[in-house]
Amino acid sequence: MSERIVITPPGVAANPALSPGVRVGELLFISGNVANDANGNLVGPGDCEAQSRQVMSNIRAIAEAAGASMSDVVKITCFLTDVNDYAAYGRVRSETFSNSPPASSTVIVAALVRPEFLVEVEAVVRVP
Repeated sequence: MSERIVITPPGVAANPALSPGVRVGELLFISGNVANDANGNLVGPGDCEAQSRQVMSNIRAIAEAAGASMSDVVKITCFLTDVNDYAAYGRVRSETFSNSPPASSTVIVAALVRPEFLVEVEAVVRVP
């Protein structure tokens, strides 16, 4: 069995309840990310596009800490609290993955862990 390596990059707010990323072999599993900056402050209150940009920035930091890039992301799952925010999230996803988009699912949920969070994204990455 491959060794399990926890990835906690600088610049991502610590959360004692979870590991930001866990690498097993060539695969990196990135926990659901919300729009908190490195200090744990919410970015873009009420603005799904701004929150989505911060979420992708957090995912990028975790992938890079494991030796990967956004082009190595093979699957993302997005959780949105409002179907009307899908277009804003979709713009950011398209910009982030403009060349070779990963497999993707989007789920509309009643709520996330805090009501001010509009979007959460988790990812699976193949580390080269």
